[in-house]
Amino acid sequence: MSNNLGLIGLGNMGSMILDQLLQIGILKEDELYISNRSRNKAEIFAGKYPSVNVCGSNQDVAQNCKRIIICVEPVSVPSVLSEIKPYLDEGSYLMISTATVAYEDIYKIYTGKITKFMPTLNSLSRGGITLLCHNDLVTDNDKKFFEELMSNISEINVIAEEDVNLCHNLTGSLPAIVSEIMFEFVHAASKHSINMTTEQIEHMTKVSLLGTSRLLVEKNMKFEDTINKVSTKGGITYEGIKIYQKNLPAIFDEAFDTTIKKYDDITYKVRSIINEAVNNK
Repeated sequence: MSNNLGLIGLGNMGSMILDQLLQIGILKEDELYISNRSRNKAEIFAGKYPSVNVCGSNQDVAQNCKRIIICVEPVSVPSVLSEIKPYLDEGSYLMISTATVAYEDIYKIYTGKITKFMPTLNSLSRGGITLLCHNDLVTDNDKKFFEELMSNISEINVIAEEDVNLCHNLTGSLPAIVSEIMFEFVHAASKHSINMTTEQIEHMTKVSLLGTSRLLVEKNMKFEDTINKVSTKGGITYEGIKIYQKNLPAIFDEAFDTTIKKYDDITYKVRSIINEAVNNK
């Protein structure tokens, strides 16, 4: 049982994490126990990995595993914790994929060893950053286990809980943010095309974006330095950059204000769910 690993929730992130770790052989199929609200989804996943143990309930996962990864919607975290709590003890270690459920609220249900983590879609290409936030009870061995596990599919960044809101905007949300910006960029470029198709423009943009990312990371170039090297005063790029500099700050300020408020809204919603459940006991 000590080597068993449970996973509750086979949504986009849960299935992606398991799929990546199984593909590279980090996890053993027969030591993996999974459950999902829809058992059919768990059985479909196990069809690809036939030695994985499909459990009939979340409680079955907790009965077979000391280490359990929980990948469900934030509003479902309280019910999952309540379901498995009777089967948890001081040796249990929970890894909960959430940015919006506060430790102070989780502790109203369960007060053991917990790591909150925030994965990213970039792990599909075994890149990006996974944010981790350990509580004080998590042992060094547990930290080593999970950090080494997730480092196989992403860079690891351990942060304090009060930094989760901002950092999740910078990592977990970034694939969608960049994609939206580039989608509008390609759409605008297409209006000026004579012979190029939208698909060709999108491909050129993706390849250029990849090259820019490598330049920034591998050559450790700062954003400002990159801008200055490409945009010379009076040149074509310079004129476009001036437009972006004029308009983008207000857009990003509004987006951060909105997403941070949404983060708080979800946190308060889950808090209300937990408080109501605790008060009705």
